[in-house]
Amino acid sequence: MPIYLLTATDEKGKRDTHRVDAENSQDAYQQYESQGFTDIVLHSDDAAAAASALFPPNPDVEEHFTAADMVELQFLTSFQFFLFMLRKAYWQMRWFLIIIIGVSVYRWMRTHEVSEIDYLIFVCLGLPIVISFWVAYFSPRQKYDKMLHAFSWGRWQEVLDQVPRLRGKIPDFELTGREAVAVAALGNFDQALEMMDHFVDSPEVPRWMYLGRLSELYEVAKDYDQVVECLRLSYEDAPENPTVVIDYAYGLLKYGNDNSLANKLLEDAEQQHMGELIELLILYFKGIFELNLGNLRVAESHFLKCQTGLLPIAPSQPLLQLFVDLNRAYLAITLAKIGEREQAEEIYQLALPRLKALDSELIMNRYAEAIA
Repeated sequence: MPIYLLTATDEKGKRDTHRVDAENSQDAYQQYESQGFTDIVLHSDDAAAAASALFPPNPDVEEHFTAADMVELQFLTSFQFFLFMLRKAYWQMRWFLIIIIGVSVYRWMRTHEVSEIDYLIFVCLGLPIVISFWVAYFSPRQKYDKMLHAFSWGRWQEVLDQVPRLRGKIPDFELTGREAVAVAALGNFDQALEMMDHFVDSPEVPRWMYLGRLSELYEVAKDYDQVVECLRLSYEDAPENPTVVIDYAYGLLKYGNDNSLANKLLEDAEQQHMGELIELLILYFKGIFELNLGNLRVAESHFLKCQTGLLPIAPSQPLLQLFVDLNRAYLAITLAKIGEREQAEEIYQLALPRLKALDSELIMNRYAEAIA
């Protein structure tokens, strides 16, 4: 069952962060609401929780990392992660370290010499630094982030090169989904579909998640009608899932030309309990909706709010960096339509390398029309 992270205040006023086993984000929220908790904040969305559920259970994580730790870990850079792991290691070793340092000091005060035992103590003191550095910079987590970075920049061959190194360490569906998109982008669409077919009836992969990943194949193949169709089927499979709802709305806003339905979907999503990240991304989607309608100042406000929220957490998250650039691109289009062309061009140039790397022709054409 997926695990969700949430922070809530109990009836005594104590605020804490919790792990919750739940069918979905709405169930997680309602479990705590029904127990009298208030000011509930969801830190997980359904897509992230379902993806995490594909990993085998890891009792060590629950034993050594609190729910608050897991929330803190979500958006740490590699260096911040190194410092986090180092602090955690030394804290867990604190009594052992106090004892061995005490023994070392006592021996030195008696003999004023450094023995082989003291050197061993120094090694013990330095070992957490080495381990934390390896975990932060050379572990499968870092290799996976490297693959996602290549994925978000459309470096498809690099994605394929990384996949074998992660096989067995990252769930097959996650790896194959990224691999299939890369294969499709390189022109082997039929092969990519065959790769995804292995998961079409998988009991471990929710159908809405499978369809969402399938839409990414059609997106790189520029078959936008099929993108929207996949997202529609995903929505029909999980209409109460806020992530699925806004993904369908996003597809309609970009490719489906059905602003009315997209707006209804966004309104429906906002009536549900959403994770923090979804609350930020929905601002971006609402910005596109207002831009499509010509409500330019409202669109600008949504894009700026989204940017303000994403920028602090995006440096460690390749896919969030992608959304930062997409948000910038639509903001630039909006400003160009308003007439603020100099500012629009400045912002557009920040997003342009990403747009070119991903061959985002619809957005680039839309900007060209706005400044014409």
